[in-house]
Amino acid sequence: MKNILKNNRLFRKMLFSYLPIFYLIIIIIFLVSTLMIRESSQKQILKTNEAFASHAVSILEQTLKFVEASMINEIDQNENLMDYVYASDRFDKYYYANQVSDRFNSIVVNNKWIQSIYLYRFDDDTVLSSSLSTKVGEYGDENFIRSLSDSFPAGWTNKREYRELEYDRPVNVFSLVKPFPLLTAEKGYIVINVSVQTIENLLEEMTQAEIGYINLYDSEGQLIIGSANDDMSRVQSSYLGWTVGTRITETSLLEWTSSFTWWWIVFGLCAVLVGTLAIIIISLKHAKPIEEISRKIVGYVDQAFVKRKKGRNDEFQLIQTALDKLITESNKSQKHFKENIAYRRQKLFQELPKADQDQANKRWASVLKDLEKKENYDEISIFIIEIDNYGGFCSRFIERDRDLLRYALTNAAKEMIEERGIEVWMDWISPQRVAQICFLQQKQSESLEACWNDLKDWVKQNLKFTVTIGVSEAILDAERMHVSFKHSLAALDYKSVYGYDSIISFEAIEKNEQGDVFEHLMVIRSISVSFREGDPKWKSAFDGLLDTLRARKYSRTEIANLLHYLVYQLYKEISALPRLGEDPILKLNQAAEAVETIGDIEGAFRSVLEEVGDQLEVFRNTQSNKGIVYEVRAYIEQNYANPDLSLSLLSETFSISASYLSRLFKEAFNQNFVDFLAHVRIEHAKAMLQSTDDTLQDIAEKVGYSHYFSFSRVFKKLEKVPVSQYRKMIESKTNNDF
Repeated sequence: MKNILKNNRLFRKMLFSYLPIFYLIIIIIFLVSTLMIRESSQKQILKTNEAFASHAVSILEQTLKFVEASMINEIDQNENLMDYVYASDRFDKYYYANQVSDRFNSIVVNNKWIQSIYLYRFDDDTVLSSSLSTKVGEYGDENFIRSLSDSFPAGWTNKREYRELEYDRPVNVFSLVKPFPLLTAEKGYIVINVSVQTIENLLEEMTQAEIGYINLYDSEGQLIIGSANDDMSRVQSSYLGWTVGTRITETSLLEWTSSFTWWWIVFGLCAVLVGTLAIIIISLKHAKPIEEISRKIVGYVDQAFVKRKKGRNDEFQLIQTALDKLITESNKSQKHFKENIAYRRQKLFQELPKADQDQANKRWASVLKDLEKKENYDEISIFIIEIDNYGGFCSRFIERDRDLLRYALTNAAKEMIEERGIEVWMDWISPQRVAQICFLQQKQSESLEACWNDLKDWVKQNLKFTVTIGVSEAILDAERMHVSFKHSLAALDYKSVYGYDSIISFEAIEKNEQGDVFEHLMVIRSISVSFREGDPKWKSAFDGLLDTLRARKYSRTEIANLLHYLVYQLYKEISALPRLGEDPILKLNQAAEAVETIGDIEGAFRSVLEEVGDQLEVFRNTQSNKGIVYEVRAYIEQNYANPDLSLSLLSETFSISASYLSRLFKEAFNQNFVDFLAHVRIEHAKAMLQSTDDTLQDIAEKVGYSHYFSFSRVFKKLEKVPVSQYRKMIESKTNNDF
């Protein structure tokens, strides 16, 4: 090995280049593996923690849902409850009160989750629990009961203190309030209390201190159960509004290393050793032939170009010098070779559209000879392939994909033509057009026509876009090449009437009798007038114009001119009308510029015109219907007490759509219908509260609210105080004045 290293310099360079890289990669792999294992461990702990929190929330929800379901079932099934709240006789009331109290006591005893339960009855302001029946003022939970008159909790409350008698020790509970009866809530409500300690015991059963902990937070974010630790995950209960925070204790950072054994270490070292030996053997094997080639090139350089300097031993530098000399000599030998054929053909395609008859003569024949085209053809056929809807093509594909699709199109066309024994030259004359010159032998014209159809179908099926092919008559000599080329371009100008995915022949267009374009100007004027007046006849006239353009086979330029004239007439007719949104004239001009087919015209123009027509119709209706809004307002102020008063009722009364009426109301009074009706009703309710002694329920019904709770909620929202407190304020002010 020592002699090999000494005599083979190339081997030494390869060896001392590869081995450091190999060892560096081994070290990087080891470090990356360590970090990946650590990151994977942390992600797993986080997932486990989130699952733990979700499980705790699920258990908590199931427990309290069970309590709620049991209570709802009790309310629904217990006939004694119904008899008690509706009893009027004193003895019946006493009898049913005992039955209900015994049932409450049975529920508390048999259900470990329920700490206490009691019923509050509106009629006599009485509380009935599992152990007593008393007035609210003598009950220990009076403050909570009084708070329910203003705001009724939708679900379980946050942690609160509960005592049955004033001298009892308070207990922390969560409470659930259910109206009685469930649907009307006209007689009272039942309060179910669950001890916070019971919930805490439930959570403690789910964890151990050495593994982790669980914290419970109420809907306001206050800590209920647990300690103020840094939670790893928090999951909020959609049912309770509470949040469960958990943390699972992470294991030691280096515990994963216990899975490694000496066998794995030995295996890793063996792998490094085998890799080192493999690099040495492969480097030696590859260095021998390269060293031999290097000696030969060095000898050639010494003889042919320049003698090596003494002590110069860089073989790669010598090889590079030799190759540079060879390339230079090769370029010099081809310096006077004629210009690149492909480049000159490209120049030919650029000159053909610009040529005129004065340049013809025998110029093109000489050009073909210069481009190494011998006179072994009978006819020349020129056709142009154009990508349809090029704007959509550019929006669907990025630039790199567009280049690939163009490349696929030219390759497919070239292969299909050459398979039929036809020589073809082709080049792109614009981003969407590729021109082709075919040199035909006898009876190859029919084969070329079949090739056009095959190419068109292949592109549609495989490249997911379409092409239109413009063709001209075959010529017998090269003198008319430029004329044939221009005829193919002219054929493509009629794609607007032939449509996408077509083969358009100049000969067919030349025979077409188009008629006078100016005969359509009167039709265009009638379309613009009908459109301005809102007459739907403009649609049929517009369709008729398109049918005529399609039948007469006008060119793309002529159609574009007619469209611009239509846009001009529309502008004159609607310029005095209000502008709604984006300028439609600008959109129509853009559509006219981008027209490729009559189908494009029909879609683009019709959508813009129908949108503007709808806006103008709304404008006309708005001008004629503004007076209706004030009639609607007067109707609301007279019929506010009708509980069925709604937009639907107003819509039927005034024969106008609900959505349109809502928009008119908002525009006229800067206030929607619901808010306006609420203000009218509450103002009348305030007057009744000041001038009458009617109950709150009666006042709610007189101003149009079927349910007192709806009235109370709207009153508090608008006046910022509960309706009961508002009445007390009025009574207090009256007494003071007296």
